[in-house]
Amino acid sequence: MTLQRQILWLLSLSFLLVVLLVFAVEFNTSRDAINKQMQTDVQNASTALGLSLSPFLDSQDRGGVDTVLQSIFDAGFYREIRLDWYAKGEVLAKNNSPRIYNVPDWFLTLPLFNPIAQEQVLTSGWLQVANLKVVANPAVAYQALWQTGVQLCLTLGGLYLLLLLVTWRGLRILMRPLHAVARQARCITKRQFGDPIPEPRTRELKSMVAAINEMTDRVKLMFEGQDEQISRLRLATQTDPVSGLSNRSHLVAHLGAWLSEPGTGGLMLMDIKWLDSLRHQQGFRARDSLIKALAERIKGLCIRGSRCVFARISHTEFAILCASADPEQLTDWLLKVHQELVAFSVQQGQDGDNLALALVQRGDVQQPSALLSAADGALHQAWKQQPRVFHQKESSQQAPSQEGWREALQHAIREKQFGLLRQPVMDIHSGEVFHQEWFASLSLSGERYPASAFLAFVEQFNLAQAMDLAVLKRLVREQYLEPQLPNVVNLSLASVRDPEPLLELASQARPGSQLGFEISEDVALADPQAAKSLVARLRPLQIGFGLDHVGRHMASLQYLHDLGPDYIKLDQSLACYGPHDEVGQEVVQALARIGKSLKIKVIATRVEQGEDLARLKGLGIQGYQGYIIPPKPLD
Repeated sequence: MTLQRQILWLLSLSFLLVVLLVFAVEFNTSRDAINKQMQTDVQNASTALGLSLSPFLDSQDRGGVDTVLQSIFDAGFYREIRLDWYAKGEVLAKNNSPRIYNVPDWFLTLPLFNPIAQEQVLTSGWLQVANLKVVANPAVAYQALWQTGVQLCLTLGGLYLLLLLVTWRGLRILMRPLHAVARQARCITKRQFGDPIPEPRTRELKSMVAAINEMTDRVKLMFEGQDEQISRLRLATQTDPVSGLSNRSHLVAHLGAWLSEPGTGGLMLMDIKWLDSLRHQQGFRARDSLIKALAERIKGLCIRGSRCVFARISHTEFAILCASADPEQLTDWLLKVHQELVAFSVQQGQDGDNLALALVQRGDVQQPSALLSAADGALHQAWKQQPRVFHQKESSQQAPSQEGWREALQHAIREKQFGLLRQPVMDIHSGEVFHQEWFASLSLSGERYPASAFLAFVEQFNLAQAMDLAVLKRLVREQYLEPQLPNVVNLSLASVRDPEPLLELASQARPGSQLGFEISEDVALADPQAAKSLVARLRPLQIGFGLDHVGRHMASLQYLHDLGPDYIKLDQSLACYGPHDEVGQEVVQALARIGKSLKIKVIATRVEQGEDLARLKGLGIQGYQGYIIPPKPLD
């Protein structure tokens, strides 16, 4: 029971006791007053009746005596009027049985009134002629007392209810600071810090509110310091201090994550020799200033719909990883980047011919070191030709063209022919399944491609929401969602911004299906408000929500506080599970601590060996996913 209800119960019982005491006092006072009034009425009636009877008794007029007695008796206030007439030796009696209306029988059985009677001897001169007895009718007293009691109950009951209402309202006002403190405490556990609680006028509550506000500020500073520490750690270990781009080790981590899954795309290296000449001519400061400007220029050169990682890997060399694009797109992209860099060089008064670009497609390469070596070789080749651009295409089977992807995607959406793969996410401690994640696949030219190979084209052709609907529709309509396990489906940015079709489709899932949606960190950062709105829609429907690729960007982790996901999956570039990668493991451990403080499950990805599990446990990871348990086709 809440404190407010306890206080309300205590006050209501106190009020009830007071009301009962007031009722008892008023009831007894009314009863005494009615009793005295009856005694007075009987005495007055007896005296008046005696005076009225005297003339008729003297004349021995029996008819007159009877008429007087009957007139008084008909008033109904008396139960009995008795006249013993000595001269005639007669007894004249009038009796009336009590008749009471609108009074319950149980009330009449209460001994509230004693019988009231008045006797007197009537004389004629010195001679006694009769004896008169008048007995009051108690029905009148009971009826009057009942009406008084009912009025008292209504009045005091109304007053009691009014006091309860005023007390309840007053307690709500007085308890507002306590409720605000409780809300603030719950927000602190979620690492959400709002405005300070306004201080109330009550002295005790004022000191308590001041204490919680001070504690909130200190906890906020502590958490902000933790976030800043992680940001500084990531900046120190993953970024180039001059350009702000990723450094070589961070690029290698992304290359490893990219090469671990099937896909398309390529790696571009840029060697801008005039930066070294500028350093000798104008010094480090001038060179660093131009490097920052060049980095901003490079960031805008990603292929639309693709994911790019920008890095500075040496004094004069930059790299761009394009995670998904076909050969035709890569060729056009290489020429566009070369034109932009030449134009930038000319704007800065530098030789546009003193730079070279090389692009290598991923092909069958499996290791980042092999791909970087191939890119270095291609860059040397670029310096030997004019223009200084070299595109090393993959020697394996020709990848599908852009138009081929478009036709295949549109056909798969229209005919609902996406293949389905599922992969479990495991509890690292118990070995049980956290949830089951579903992926799409597509058959093209006799090859089966996973979603990672064509997601860039899906975004480029504005087919993301249609693909999400096609995948979920097949899962729901063909009842592939297993009721004993949570089933997770990935959503695109378009679906996050317009979730109505997906939610309507999700409502058609068979009873007991545990459905969850997952979005990437890219989507959460691209439209934070849409992501928050989606979460607000999912919670009442008991649909789970998670975030994927957390830690891919070197952005603030505030979005974790705002969205409050059920779980987060670390980006594959953070798969630092080797015994010598202490810095990377420190980043993973810091993210795991933040997840634990927010009561969010933290899941590691790209786990490929059983030896990694023991190390992940020590880092605070709660779940894992990777090719240690690879995705399996639905069939």
